[in-house]
Amino acid sequence: MTVTSPFEPTHAAHAAHANASELKAYARSLIPKIRERSKATASLGRLPAETIADLEAGGLLSMTTPHRYGGGQVSVRTFLDVVSELGRADASVAWVAALTNVTTWCAATFFGEEAAKEVFCGDKPARVTGVLSPRKAVVRKVEGGYLIEEGLWGFNSGVYHATWDMLGIPLVDDAGKVVDQGVALIPIEQVKILNDWDVIGISGSGSSSVSVSNVFVPQARIASVTQAIEGNYLSTHLADESLYQVACMPMLAIILAFPALGLGVAALEIFLETLPRRSIQYSWYAKQSEAPITHLQVGEASAKIDAARAILERHADAIDASAASGIYMDFLERAKVRRDVGYAEKLIWEAVDLLASASGGSLASANNPLTKIWQDARVASLHGIVSPNTNFETYGRILCGNTPGTPFI
Repeated sequence: MTVTSPFEPTHAAHAAHANASELKAYARSLIPKIRERSKATASLGRLPAETIADLEAGGLLSMTTPHRYGGGQVSVRTFLDVVSELGRADASVAWVAALTNVTTWCAATFFGEEAAKEVFCGDKPARVTGVLSPRKAVVRKVEGGYLIEEGLWGFNSGVYHATWDMLGIPLVDDAGKVVDQGVALIPIEQVKILNDWDVIGISGSGSSSVSVSNVFVPQARIASVTQAIEGNYLSTHLADESLYQVACMPMLAIILAFPALGLGVAALEIFLETLPRRSIQYSWYAKQSEAPITHLQVGEASAKIDAARAILERHADAIDASAASGIYMDFLERAKVRRDVGYAEKLIWEAVDLLASASGGSLASANNPLTKIWQDARVASLHGIVSPNTNFETYGRILCGNTPGTPFI
């Protein structure tokens, strides 16, 4: 893989802006063909090879790969802009792009240079997926690393297209006592995909369960999640690159709302596009567009989507600024990101549900594009990291002088 030289400081901001604009424009150019493949993607249960090729061709699966390894190394704001554009086309595509890029970021950030060279300088493109929390993981500390005797992980989004999998494991001492929570980077050839992804929403993301049996992982490919959450990253070779100083949990949380934002935008676009053809059954309104209730619904839904965008953009910019400053984002600000990501997800789901309800009985049709958006938006809003109630409670506990009740901040 070709190693690129860093931009000169005087040109860095201009180059980053140009790159961001190009990536967003490329993502937008894919919308028609991704929408055309949407049914096939859902039926397949993973992204078609053609879609992966399209994403790869525009650098949309290597946005968080370091420049030195040939990647885009984009800002969090650019990450948001690109993935939300893909979300306008198909939530499954946006979800895979979001999760692949954020886990690739983890691989670059959590681990040292030895692991980075394995992941990013191999013969295959560096596409990393993963799951932080195992359903089951039996490990032993052995000479030179860890042996995963048996492990099971669910919701491994994008794993069918991965070259590496980053899987959560307990870190144990020589006696087998759990001393920390960690992650292990494993070549995809050593991971078994269980092909159990059969769902009603985001069905093309291929978020299958996976298992591992008797796999040795060298110490260089083991990292502490606890240390990562506090910003104690092993990637000292990237210490001068701000993307790899971004706060851990804010990054892992905010990217989950990027596909949902695209869904909200698409829901409003499709509703308005089909509005001239609709009436309100069993009423005097031969044109739904003339009904005051429709004006109220569209006004409220659009406000919720715009508010969600403003929240996410504000936090994306704050995350970027904090990383660029060299000062790790403080605890309360990190908790606020989780709170507000939950609120943004709530707003987006409410907007989509409002527009879907305003569509009447046509929502029952599997061929109504708004039906799929409604299902995808509901599933997207159920991820544990973006759960509004959990995030509100966590932030409220902190403000009231209690412990947060979770280490994931």
